[in-house]
Amino acid sequence: MKIVRTAGLIVAATAALTGVAGPAFAATATTPEPPRTVDSLKAKVDAKATHITAKLTALQTKLATKPKLAAARTTLQADITKALADTAAWRKQVDAATTKDGIRAADPAHEAVKADLTKLQTDLAAAKGTKPAA
Repeated sequence: MKIVRTAGLIVAATAALTGVAGPAFAATATTPEPPRTVDSLKAKVDAKATHITAKLTALQTKLATKPKLAAARTTLQADITKALADTAAWRKQVDAATTKDGIRAADPAHEAVKADLTKLQTDLAAAKGTKPAA
């Protein structure tokens, strides 16, 4: 029995090394993603900007109904207004771009939106009396 087991192990190892082991050992072929176009990048930015705008608008209306946040309402409202303005500026810059380099040139505006959202999150957490999510 020991000889049969050793022979089977040698045959399996040889088959695996030579590539005749079958589909279980075959490398899976992946199809590369098509390169991103200017239009696809614009669509992605537009979707993100629309999502951010919708969330901030909903937060604006929710803020008016929360008495617990009344003390920080002006700060939060200013943060939301700035984030909405920067989001609109980012979207406008990307929409005006005609090349990928033009879209990359709008990255500082995107970073400004990210910074605005981070500040809003920090201020909202402080107003609620909790720590911001890291």
